[in-house]
Amino acid sequence: MNYEQILLEQSEAFALQLGERIERMPERSDSHRALATTFACELCIEHAYALRILFATGAQNAACAMLQVQFDAMVRAAWYAYAAADGEFDAMLDVNGPLKLPTTGRMVHDLKDRLAAEPGLAGLVKPLLAINDAFTEALGDFEHGGINPLLRTGTGFPTDLFDTVVRSSNGIMYLAFRLLARQGPPSDFIQSIDSALAGFEDAIPMACFADPAKAA
Repeated sequence: MNYEQILLEQSEAFALQLGERIERMPERSDSHRALATTFACELCIEHAYALRILFATGAQNAACAMLQVQFDAMVRAAWYAYAAADGEFDAMLDVNGPLKLPTTGRMVHDLKDRLAAEPGLAGLVKPLLAINDAFTEALGDFEHGGINPLLRTGTGFPTDLFDTVVRSSNGIMYLAFRLLARQGPPSDFIQSIDSALAGFEDAIPMACFADPAKAA
């Protein structure tokens, strides 16, 4: 079994571990903010699943493209949870209104502003931005329809890029499960999600999660 297969199997096992724990979550909030956050988290988790399938079936370039979509969903989930104004939720609920969702860049800016005012959000926002920096640098020369993917078709897909993309995806997925766990009544349930990291440290960018106990 090669390294790629091992990492994908570890990633799938990590996702199953998190999924089994979230299924035992206490009752969730039904507020508009919590529901929007939940839907975005679930979409993020779905993208992580799709990314693993794409890599497993040899569609490496498509998998790389999927990572950005997954990141966007996670940013939106965090924005819904901590940065979106009440009026923006009202606008989203108006099916006849001129709904215009903010760009990912604007949501990241809003999250940074919120972090400055609420340092307790560091455990969510800082890892999210650090993961983004990691895969943005790794994909800096990646063009969806450009020369690099075409060359890789003939020369093989770089292992270091595969490693960065898969582990970044796993890290974003973990943040989605963690934020999902917060969409319920205050409890110690979040610790169950944190404990799922044990044994899977090599499957995520651990530098982003140096102290998950202090994460928000």
